[in-house]
Amino acid sequence: MTPRSLVRIAAAFAALAVACAGPPARAQSLQRLTITRFTLASDTATPTLEVPFHLLIVVRVRERVGELDTLDLPVLTSLELLGDERHLSSDASGTLYRETITVVAHHTGSITIDPATLDAIDARDGKAKRYFSNPLTLTVRGGALAPLRSGGAALLAGAVFVLRVAVVLAGLLCAVAIVALLFRRKSVPAPMPAQPAAPRFEPPRDPRDDLRDALVVLRAEPTRANAMLARSHVRATVGATDDETLADVLARAACDDPAMALVLRNLERAAFTYDADLQAAIAAAVDSLEHAIA
Repeated sequence: MTPRSLVRIAAAFAALAVACAGPPARAQSLQRLTITRFTLASDTATPTLEVPFHLLIVVRVRERVGELDTLDLPVLTSLELLGDERHLSSDASGTLYRETITVVAHHTGSITIDPATLDAIDARDGKAKRYFSNPLTLTVRGGALAPLRSGGAALLAGAVFVLRVAVVLAGLLCAVAIVALLFRRKSVPAPMPAQPAAPRFEPPRDPRDDLRDALVVLRAEPTRANAMLARSHVRATVGATDDETLADVLARAACDDPAMALVLRNLERAAFTYDADLQAAIAAAVDSLEHAIA
């Protein structure tokens, strides 16, 4: 179990304590957001044993924000976390958050990663909600780890048991400390609001990043659901919505590029074609995405 996993266990206890102490106060602190995209993907659907690979979390909101305060990553109990990199950029259409998480698997077989979550107040109806990304299932390939001898296996099992007990105790202690701090803070006067920081300059968003995101999603799992996700990503790049017809989208000035127009046509086909043509349609969409990014 990694240090970040321990932090997440403590955070789960903290979330339970906050919910018991006063849900209305938490709801008032949530950001008001209009979430148009929330996805979890991997750069490979079949990672190799002991070879690092990457998970990608993408969130797009219509508001301009400096941080997503309540985004919680999935608990990676079957993977070891090696590091992560976050990037947040804003433009006229809102804010795009991208986080790349480097992980490694130490055993073969199927691994299911639970959805990431984001708590926010829905700007459309003013209600506090919890949003979920899609879950992710990966198949780790490669040689199985060599088994220990019976004595070594017993020693390892004992060490794992002791570690688990220590983790549970540490989580309980963290939860108690957090609850104590929450009740103590109620008697402390609220500090004066800080002066807003000067807006940071954000470099213009490269439209090819959205194409890369769509390509990652389709390569990870070539399904109709992911074809719909990729279609939505690429349409957002040219300022179009999911409800517009393909002819209306292609009439936009941003679609004058033949490569972009081909991507939109192939994704439309992959999203709505009949089942027998689905894999060929997705393959054509992947080829056109690779050509547009090159």
